[in-house]
Amino acid sequence: MEVITTPQEVHTCDTNRIAPLSEKDKDAIRFNAFGTSAGFFVNGYMYNINSVLLTMFTDIFPSVGRNVTLQTAVGVSMLYGVMFGLLAFGVIADYFGRKKGLIMCSCLVLLGNILGVAMNGTSHVGTIWMMCIAQGIAGLGMGGEYTCNIPNTMEDSEQVNPITRGRRVAMLSLCLERTGNFAPLLVQLLLVGVACRNAYLGTASNCHWNVVARLSFGVVTIPVIIVLIFRTRMKDSVMFKQDQLRRGRRYDGLDLFVILRHFMFKTIGVVTLYFLVDWINYSQGTFGNLILQHVIGVSLFKSIWLVLAEGVAWIIWTAFIAAFVVDKLGRRKTGMFGWLWLGGTQLINTGFFYQFKAKPIAWIIWSTFVAGFQNFVYICAYLVPAEAFPTRIRATMYGISVSLGVMGAIVGTTTFPSIWLRWSGGIEQTNSGLRKTMWFYGGMEFLGLFLCMLFVPEYSHQSLAGEDTRFVELRRRHCARFATKWGVTQQDLERDDWNNYNLKGFVQKLVFGSKESYSDYRRLYMASLCRLENILFVTQMEYVAKLPIDYKDLTLFSSLLLKYKMGRNGYQQFVKNSEDMGYYDIAKEMEIFYNPKKDDESLILERELCDE
Repeated sequence: MEVITTPQEVHTCDTNRIAPLSEKDKDAIRFNAFGTSAGFFVNGYMYNINSVLLTMFTDIFPSVGRNVTLQTAVGVSMLYGVMFGLLAFGVIADYFGRKKGLIMCSCLVLLGNILGVAMNGTSHVGTIWMMCIAQGIAGLGMGGEYTCNIPNTMEDSEQVNPITRGRRVAMLSLCLERTGNFAPLLVQLLLVGVACRNAYLGTASNCHWNVVARLSFGVVTIPVIIVLIFRTRMKDSVMFKQDQLRRGRRYDGLDLFVILRHFMFKTIGVVTLYFLVDWINYSQGTFGNLILQHVIGVSLFKSIWLVLAEGVAWIIWTAFIAAFVVDKLGRRKTGMFGWLWLGGTQLINTGFFYQFKAKPIAWIIWSTFVAGFQNFVYICAYLVPAEAFPTRIRATMYGISVSLGVMGAIVGTTTFPSIWLRWSGGIEQTNSGLRKTMWFYGGMEFLGLFLCMLFVPEYSHQSLAGEDTRFVELRRRHCARFATKWGVTQQDLERDDWNNYNLKGFVQKLVFGSKESYSDYRRLYMASLCRLENILFVTQMEYVAKLPIDYKDLTLFSSLLLKYKMGRNGYQQFVKNSEDMGYYDIAKEMEIFYNPKKDDESLILERELCDE
């Protein structure tokens, strides 16, 4: 029987082989790099805009200092926006494209900044709550910055050089965001110097706090507008455009099944890594100036320039150091190094708490040294979620994974003042309660080391294009297995209405339909998926169903588990099957099953030879 296929129906033969880039593509990649770095610099500014403002409000308004709910709201309002932005823009970036998502992100950040400048209320409390709303709206765009920008940059970097992919992505995202983290401190140092130079606890009359708060948002509005204009000329990555041409704008049940079946361990690694590091970083960062004031007793102005000096002296530079070693050490070892140093130095910091407190300069130097090692953990957290999933669903899964991790930042920032207060005796926050909180954080950092070792996949020097091929093959092979199991026939594969069967109808029949109607719909839905995977013959379906579905997810935990279950020889064969799947020659399969001049006996004979 002759079957005619359109070019869109035919799979690319060797999808792990990267096509040469045209000059136009190279220009687009360079242009994207500037847009990425500028966007993350703005992101970094927005993340740290509330730290000084929270400290200022607690300094000049004693009622705010006693209001844990309001303190928490200032700390987490932006994080809630980031979390929902990650979820929403992950789907938008995969469905509509990275560029369109980035434009929408910049619009939301601009809107949030405008509301921040215009914040007002009947009292200072109402003004602070309006600032929280502005931060939440800006946070939606900031969350989308990750899901639209990092996958796009990761795909561009794969095209530039897979060997240095991690360094390039880290330089354009983490390093620029870290630099941006300290930009608001410089701005606010100048503002506080002019408007609140002599502000100490309970002296609101000496501080024009409205000037500091409004201009903190106003200054960054101009860069946001520039980035928004620049975003209109950015391009979707070559890998994304090629993948979208192949698959179209469509998800189906096979995507979900493959994720649940083969990607669970590394998803656990991505989520827990982000959850813990965000818990630790954002809670300590949001209340960092407040901690500094409690431990060494400084004014608002002095606390700002001390934190700024810490960043310039050490914290910013460790992000660049981490970027240069992440490809050589690997993602897992870099993350483990960061967790080990964070945990070890936290124990020292806590054990010698009162000795450091007695020598303020010692506390400043040592805490700066400790904070810098967070970058070795964060660089792993930025890269792995974008490498662990294929182009087809990279932004979507990045958004889901990282949004679950951002919950750690929300939980940590929400609970930090309460934990500190409870361990201080429940009356006021004391140094004794702070020290107990620090012991708790040290334990979390060693937990992070253990989870990083077991569940973080190692993607250094791994081809993302090869991972795309493996994902496509897992889809095809599971599709053929389900189709064979559920009795798909040649007549089902030849139906003209195969486009009418989808995941939504499948779920409806499962929940509300009779057993017979569900069975029929399930069979026809699987036949439609076979058509999408270019499986048009029952003989081909049976052949693909027999291919191995061994997939190595590159985590240490799964490797140890499989070695225990299969033994050494069985595990070696498993790894070989996984590697071979990344280089599967679909052209050979197509030559066997799609040549209309061959009769059925020839097809069967060639299939048997291929099996051998």
